Amino acid sequence: MQPDNGQLKSIWQDLVCLLLLAIAVFLLFETSPRAGDFWWSDAPRHAMDGIFYYDMARNLPITHLKQWAMDYYLQYPAITVLFFPPLFALIEAVFFSLFGVSAATAQLTVSSFLLGAAYGAYLLTRRWVGRLGAVAVALLFIGTPIMALWERQVMLEIPAFAFLIWGCYFFFRYLDSVRARDLYLAVVFVVAGMYTKQPIMFIVAAFLSTLLFAFRDRLLRRPEFWWSALLLVTGVIPLAIFTWLWGRYNVQQSMGGDWVEYSRTSLSGWLYVARQWPSEIGWLLAGLACMYCIGALLSPRWRLPRTATFFFGAWIVTGYVFFTLIAIKSQRYTIFLTFPLVLFAVLAIVRGLPARIAPYLAVIVSGVIFSHMLLTDHAPYVSGYRTAAEYVCSVAPPDSVVLFSGLRDGSFIFNVKTMPECKNLSVIRSDKLLLRVMMMRSMFGVKELGVTEDQLKDMLQHYGVRYIVVEPDFWNDLKSMQMLVGLLHQDQFKLLTRIPVISNRERIQSQLEIYENLAPVSEGKNLLKVELPVSGLTVEGKVGKEK
Repeated sequence: MQPDNGQLKSIWQDLVCLLLLAIAVFLLFETSPRAGDFWWSDAPRHAMDGIFYYDMARNLPITHLKQWAMDYYLQYPAITVLFFPPLFALIEAVFFSLFGVSAATAQLTVSSFLLGAAYGAYLLTRRWVGRLGAVAVALLFIGTPIMALWERQVMLEIPAFAFLIWGCYFFFRYLDSVRARDLYLAVVFVVAGMYTKQPIMFIVAAFLSTLLFAFRDRLLRRPEFWWSALLLVTGVIPLAIFTWLWGRYNVQQSMGGDWVEYSRTSLSGWLYVARQWPSEIGWLLAGLACMYCIGALLSPRWRLPRTATFFFGAWIVTGYVFFTLIAIKSQRYTIFLTFPLVLFAVLAIVRGLPARIAPYLAVIVSGVIFSHMLLTDHAPYVSGYRTAAEYVCSVAPPDSVVLFSGLRDGSFIFNVKTMPECKNLSVIRSDKLLLRVMMMRSMFGVKELGVTEDQLKDMLQHYGVRYIVVEPDFWNDLKSMQMLVGLLHQDQFKLLTRIPVISNRERIQSQLEIYENLAPVSEGKNLLKVELPVSGLTVEGKVGKEK
């Protein structure tokens, strides 16, 4: 059956709306840092994880996978495949195979997920606020300050959010049609989101409570409910095993310790999430969201359908409780509560103004807010580490070994890995030789291993370290780091250059110094053993040049 003129018009209207959102996402991609100048320390690690899987697929080390992975880590010690869930890195590897290995491709992967999140937001909300209102929701959603920050970094929040939004889309399709496949798809998307970033698991409670609200006791008599529950449990079990074996640090972060700033029993702890909302979505949207909540209480005309009202209320309540109870506090987690607030803000406009002008005004407001964000809220970057990598790669012979000591080791290592002129360099991190430290020193502290100056000299000779890149003020309160910097001022080492570290977000007064080791070093490969406290593993293999 051919679509009639009304259906064709509807399709074209949707396509125009989706095109506008695609343009918005493209502009965000264009304003993101894509030259390897990563800001957040985890970002280059997520990019390196994708390269790890990409190289694994190219090399297919089936008979010696474990040793291949250990050798890979020893050469590029910014791999976190046993710490973060694997789905984003696997998808990123596909992008690398299609578009080449680069920081721009890593960002393109995130931007593609952002486009999916925007489309999901549009299709999900179109039923309640119409096409123009849905465009406003999607545009405001990706234009909020918190989204504008993390959607222009190679991070996991946006990909996980995209899976969450599409899970909600299919969840409401199930509530509309009661087709089992829609419920199964909702579960699949939520599980995929968990395999991207675990905190979105809170939405399961919102799904379950909404199903109970919608079906009452009839829910237990619906076979698709039990099959979807089985699908959920079956899908989560491997992730639970993965986390138990190698991601206990994530559990420790959630449980807390002496480092916890906000107690679960304190008023400040329970107000933390709410206090983030004005900065996450802006005061205007926060005020409109509050206005809608008040209006919906006073006037039935303002309300969404009962099931939708219950679901978005459950989303906020279950998420609020979840992110209050976990010990680590960060806007990177509470970001998952912003979507209902943005929807409420648009509903305040759509319900509060005459129907003839409300959708147009909503689009105008969203366009102004989005444009203002693009012009004023610049994506943060930190430069200097890529320049240092370029310099080292220009002077170091093929297969050389470089010692790096600095705050953003991942950024330096990523750039060493992705520059063709780097000729298979290996990087050794100074903190792996001198310290025992978990992922975040501020939480779990650091233990100095008591390496002496003579022992460090022997290590540099033994591992064939010819060049050293050091950030002198990196953890300079530690005796081991003071010893390293002092050693480099001896005649054995020649200062080649200094490179400033510059950021458009932070006031950084630092520089990278690059030294050449003038003493003879080993020409062969030698055994290096590195402890990974986060995963409870020890990695060992050989580094250096082949004789």
